Amino acid sequence: MRKRSLLFIFFLCSLSSLLAQKVKGVISTSDGKPLPYASVYVKGTSLGAHANLEGRYSLKLPDGKYTLVCQYVGYVVQEAELTIQNDDKELNFVLRLQEVTLSEAVVKTGEDPAYNIIRNAIKKRNYYRDQPASFACRVYTKGLMRLRDFPKKVLGQKVDFEDGDTSRQKIIYLSETISLYTASRPDQEKTEVVSSRVSGQSDGFGLSAPQFFSFYNDNVFIGNNLNPRGFISPISGNAIHYYQFKLEGTFFEDSNMIYRIRVTPRRKYEPLFRGTISIVDGDWRIHSLQLQLLKESQMELVDTLRIEQLYRPVNRNQWFISSQVIYPSIKFLGFDAFGSFVNVYSDINTDTVFGKKTFTSTVLKYNDSANKRSIGYWEKNRPVPLLIDEMRDYQKKDSLERVRKDPR
Repeated sequence: MRKRSLLFIFFLCSLSSLLAQKVKGVISTSDGKPLPYASVYVKGTSLGAHANLEGRYSLKLPDGKYTLVCQYVGYVVQEAELTIQNDDKELNFVLRLQEVTLSEAVVKTGEDPAYNIIRNAIKKRNYYRDQPASFACRVYTKGLMRLRDFPKKVLGQKVDFEDGDTSRQKIIYLSETISLYTASRPDQEKTEVVSSRVSGQSDGFGLSAPQFFSFYNDNVFIGNNLNPRGFISPISGNAIHYYQFKLEGTFFEDSNMIYRIRVTPRRKYEPLFRGTISIVDGDWRIHSLQLQLLKESQMELVDTLRIEQLYRPVNRNQWFISSQVIYPSIKFLGFDAFGSFVNVYSDINTDTVFGKKTFTSTVLKYNDSANKRSIGYWEKNRPVPLLIDEMRDYQKKDSLERVRKDPR
């Protein structure tokens, strides 16, 4: 019965996509700079898309009236009414920097008010760490690494990428993955890779890392190699011993007052973040964050790493992460590389009930057809449009791979 229901839902989704029109546009700042990975979604739903590195987004919707919501960490949320009647639409968003106000009545001599806000967040972190207790969602993951510079030789050997491209701004890694991510607190999870693609590797599988880094934990573990002990969260149990906090001000969003707090390590050479974290007044939950790790933060392999997270409500009492982006920068043996790895979360279900056989010893599964999806499939399902040079990278490297496999 359940399989029939799933097939029926899949049929409806397929039918609606055939009848859908395209809404596209650019998301930028007031001075014209693009906002990479800014989100656009239909108000009251999890249906949406994210901008690429040039701020361009694309979304398919059937005929009807909609309210589109555009969000980016640190900027004022913008809404726009839209009516679609059998035609494509162009809708651009220009977001203003979120100005914060600091009430004179709040600022007093002595301890900065940020410390009391952080204390409240620390008290509630265990509660939010386990929310939602169980969930299922769809995750789109895109990984991109580029070179800024590279040497002609390494250890006496000529550097040759075997693609004829000697430019300094070349793409060295590009992959996309769509996964179904299921979890039940505290320690059960499963990832089913529905589709995966790696530039120049038709038989390969792209990065599948749908998990998000929870700052409600004492230690935040980012990968397996950056620091085996993890990095101390700004709202860990002992955060006040490790960080200095400064209230930059407050802003309002959907009637919620939100505090933006500057986070600074008390000492160098410890596994600590720096940047800003925004906390919702009264609920004391995380609204968003922009934090950075430096080499002096006891990172291995990576020179700098910036992480951005944005949450939004999925119902009256629960929030869920909307997107997570990390921006690594690496310098090694003359290679200077940088990139971005984005996770976009959609189709979030926090009311799902799992059976006894949902979670097994298999935590990662690849569908047989995962790396055999057509170009049309990706154009229809990716929530982040490709850049022109990313399209060319796929075309060029996939063509070179076919030639290597069959020189005829």
